[in-house]
Amino acid sequence: MLRFHGAWRITVVGRTTDYDQRAVVRGPYGTQVLPGRPGAVLEVDADSWTLTLEHHPRSHGWQPNLRTTPGPLTERDGIRSRLLTSNDRHRPGKPRDYVNFVLRLEQAVEPAVPGAPGSAGAAARCPFAPPGPTGSAAGR
Repeated sequence: MLRFHGAWRITVVGRTTDYDQRAVVRGPYGTQVLPGRPGAVLEVDADSWTLTLEHHPRSHGWQPNLRTTPGPLTERDGIRSRLLTSNDRHRPGKPRDYVNFVLRLEQAVEPAVPGAPGSAGAAARCPFAPPGPTGSAAGR
């Protein structure tokens, strides 16, 4: 289980296993489930929330994935991003670090305002608003 704070967009970018996969978000407003289909997206905005990756073996209920590994946190064009890779369970003949479920997490980063350290504005609460009339990329 990983803990996050604030507004993030979660996107499923890959799955290479026959088992169904999902991402489960638990926060102060309940539980949200993101199906493990590539391209599926879930936007989360809470002060504090947790993320668990799970798989569904054919003869069992949902089980936590064996390993979830956060990649490095990068920042580009006002978007903070991190890949999460996961291995649902160990299989004979596969390395323990085998990856079969991948998510991308993105968070808009509010531009620094000189003289206003730590100030939070609309971008921090609504990081993926559509671009404004000028075509600004701040919301992308």
